Order: sequence, then C-alpha cells, then structure tokens
Amino acid sequence: MSVKRLKVIYTGGTLGMLPSPQGLQAAGDFQQRLEKALPSDWLKRQQLDLDLEAWQPPLDSSAMQPSDWFQLAALARKAESDYHGLVILQGTDTLAWTASALFWLLPDFSLPLILTGAQYPLEAPLSDALSNLQEAFYWASQENFSGIYLSFNQQLFDPRSCRKGSSQERNAFASVDKLPLGHLDKPPSQSALPTHPGQALPRLSEGQLASLACDFQPRILRLPLIPGLPQDWSLTGLENLDGLLLEGLGSGTTPPLPAFFQQLATSQLPVGLISQCWSGGVHYQYAASQALIEAKVVSLGKATPESAQTCLTWLLALSRENLVSDQKIPELWRKYCI
Repeated sequence: MSVKRLKVIYTGGTLGMLPSPQGLQAAGDFQQRLEKALPSDWLKRQQLDLDLEAWQPPLDSSAMQPSDWFQLAALARKAESDYHGLVILQGTDTLAWTASALFWLLPDFSLPLILTGAQYPLEAPLSDALSNLQEAFYWASQENFSGIYLSFNQQLFDPRSCRKGSSQERNAFASVDKLPLGHLDKPPSQSALPTHPGQALPRLSEGQLASLACDFQPRILRLPLIPGLPQDWSLTGLENLDGLLLEGLGSGTTPPLPAFFQQLATSQLPVGLISQCWSGGVHYQYAASQALIEAKVVSLGKATPESAQTCLTWLLALSRENLVSDQKIPELWRKYCI
C-alpha cells in the first residue's frame, strides 16, 4: 500500500488552545504538539504522511469571516493535484459555516476535504481532539471518495444540513431533517454521498478565490422575524446590503410589518426565508405568509441558516466575477437551497 499524503490546514480553535490566566487562548507549535499526541507509530500504520500548514496567528472561530472561506477554498484548489485528501482544523462555533461555504465554493472538488475541530484542547484530560483528528485523517485517506464533509465524534455530515447543537457535549453537531451520512463503523455508500446541485454553473478558479479573499466582503444580514420587531429599525437596516436572510416563524409566517415588506417588494435585494424551527422548513401554507409572498421573499425550504447564508455568498461571488447575473440570484438561491 502506498503512503497517502494529506494536506492539513490548522486555522485555530479550541483543539489547539492552551490554558492562560485569562482562560483558554490560541497557542502555537501545533505540529509538534500533534506529533507528540499521536501514538508513535500511528501514521506509519495508517500509511499517512501529513503536510501541516498552521495559520499565524491562529484564529478563534468567532473571528472567521467570508474572506477566510475564500482563502481556504483557494488553498484547497491549489492543493488539489498534489495530495490524496485535505483536512481543515477550525474552532467549532463557526465550523458549520466554513464547511457549508466550502461545499458551495468547490462544486467539483476531486478529493475528500474533511473539516473538524474539538470541544476540548488537545492536551486536556479526556479531550475529544485527538479522536476527532484521527477520524478526519481516516475519512480524508479513503479511496473513491471526494467532496466536502464535516467529521465530528465518529459521524460524517453533509455540510448543508449540519449544525452545532451543543456548546459543551462531545456530540456537538447534529444533522437537521436527515441522518448523518455515515459513522466510523458504517461508512456511507457511494449513492448516499451528496452531489453539488450547481455543477452546471461556472466554477471559481484558484486565482478568483484568492482575489475574493482580499477584496470581497458580502454584506448579508440575517434577521429573525420576532414579535415586537421595530419596523422603523428594519427599514433603515436595509441600506447597503447585498442580501437579506429572514427567519420566519414556524413554517414561514411573520408578525405584521407592512411598511417593511412594501419596501422589500420594490427593492432589488435578494431576500430569502428560512424557518426559526430546526426541523420542517418553510412551506407558505398560512395566510400569515401572504406578506412574504407578495414581497417576493424566496422560500428556502429546509435550508439551515449556515447553508442559506453561504449559498448566497457563493452566488454573490459568482456575480462579482461576472459568472452569473444579479437578476438570476434569487431564482438560483431558491433552486439550490431547497
């Protein structure tokens, strides 16, 4: 069996943190610490060669921005021809956003790209960091396996339906409205693996992704439609946005906000609707949804907030590069998110 080279990108996060008087904080020397944590012959037995790139300084996951998604996608494109697979290590708070963003930004990626993190630092007692790392290396080294996935606590997730559901438990991530793709003891079948719905669209090149990382910051607002939402604030908050993601009540209803929806109806802003509920999605089956329909708010079905936002980010990036027209964005957003 030949040795498989894996590109590992450590961006930061809890798994690489160390205690300080102020609490857990980002720390360096991650490669040396990882080599010390792994059993001495584990990489040899697994026939793996790790090429680790550590971001300096490491980022807390709360600091991850769309520019970082574009940068990671560019790095993945650059590494695509030289490695068997890629592993990206990041903090868990925004891990679902990064995984979903890379799913959309890399529609025809030919290698397995696995994202993971940990709830506890690598050296902490009973930490989940080492096991999550080993599982990610396992998935990234599989044969006849490609695409973007999130791996955590022995489970493999489709990024479009994966959300962080616990701030403390080892089983931190859950799959919304569907089962996880697979487990360590039950790998997914080829037919169960997700396919990118937008493969017919032009793809963003490595150079375009690197350029977007430097000079494109999409302005997307996510707004829950909650009882008592001040209508005057919602009107002024629409200025200078590139997109608006509304969270409706239940299956897609809204409190009365007539002036707000009247303004949406006359704007050119892409506006999508997801449900505040974890499961079930948007269905537009009640009269209380009529204002949304008349304002041409796009139903995004069962899309998670992370997938809805990152799909729009991808479409806006395609528009920025003149690969799709602005007028097509709402239609494509609805088509690909449902």
